[in-house]
Amino acid sequence: MWRIFRKSQLFSSINLRYWICVVALIAGTGAVAGQNYPNGIPGDADFFPIGVWLQSPARAPAYKAIGVNTYVGLWQGPTERQLADLAKYGMFVIASQNDVALHSPNRAIIKAWLQQDEPDNAQPIGLGLYGTCIPATEVVRRTHEMKARDPTRPVMLNFGQGVANEYWKGRGPCTNDRSYYTIAARDVDILSFDIYPVGSKTPQVKGKLEYVARGVARLKSLAASDQKVWAVIETTALDPGHAVTPAQLRAEVWMAIIHGARGIVYFVHEFLPTFREDGIFRHVDIVKEVAKENKLIESMAPILNISDLSGVVTVQSTVPIDTLVKRYNNKIYVFAVSMTNKVSQPWFTLKGLDATKALVIDEDRTLAITRSTFQDSFDGYGVHIYEVPLRGSDN
Repeated sequence: MWRIFRKSQLFSSINLRYWICVVALIAGTGAVAGQNYPNGIPGDADFFPIGVWLQSPARAPAYKAIGVNTYVGLWQGPTERQLADLAKYGMFVIASQNDVALHSPNRAIIKAWLQQDEPDNAQPIGLGLYGTCIPATEVVRRTHEMKARDPTRPVMLNFGQGVANEYWKGRGPCTNDRSYYTIAARDVDILSFDIYPVGSKTPQVKGKLEYVARGVARLKSLAASDQKVWAVIETTALDPGHAVTPAQLRAEVWMAIIHGARGIVYFVHEFLPTFREDGIFRHVDIVKEVAKENKLIESMAPILNISDLSGVVTVQSTVPIDTLVKRYNNKIYVFAVSMTNKVSQPWFTLKGLDATKALVIDEDRTLAITRSTFQDSFDGYGVHIYEVPLRGSDN
């Protein structure tokens, strides 16, 4: 339970300063998001950022083995030792900006600067008490300060679950302030957020995996065209009675991607029965699933990194089925996820496309297309990815 520090005069003063700064920001600041960064995230067509949150560099080989290519955050760092270890293992990192990082001989592995985590939440003020969130204008000031110190790398900002969960009270006095995100996101290059429906203690959110998609969609709606959106995904038993299952992990990952995430970060800590930083490795089935999904994402990176195709696929279903559609090498790729925990048998129709079959990727199945339509079965929160060769393609 959050304990909020309440002093009306303090909050009134903060709110006054907040709106004064908003007016100043509207006038323009000169910082730019989405510019070309020579030392930033690789722009290669076959690179898709797959991260892990706040892990010790010594664990990098274990994470590389399951397809992770980027560390996000370093505990009480970055230190030179941390950067040297990650450089040794060939692991990229998104790190807080300090003098060590700015001047390190190993700074080439730093691909972005990381803002303070979850500034939208109520911040600790000591004695187990919490005050207000970090003012959005202060978040913007920090973004500009980071870019002034190093204009060669992008800035990443991770919000808390309030992006998707209006019931979340952890924002304290900032709860339900939706304008916060629009302002705080200004000039940031990578926007992300975390919500963990399986581990949630909020009744309205518990087990509702669609909150991952909701948060990504909300960030996409406020992001500029040159701002990337990432999502942080749960992997462990944050609720000791409900460990994440492989099917739930797959659903959360692809819900995020289908709704616009172009980077995935895994939260792998576990707190009970005892704290373990790399708690994911308590769950062999989840480690296997993460490796499987990461391999699939990596193989499909050239497809995921191209522009979306709209208006060519429609779905008829008794439950919501959301899709992402791409065209690559004269093939249509349809990424589809059920948005509820109910089984369904939806029909997919391809508009103006000449095709006879749909290959279900990683499932060793092929579906016949008749009159531009095919049908498939979905479990609750099920995910299927279809490759549809168009007439005249090699396959």
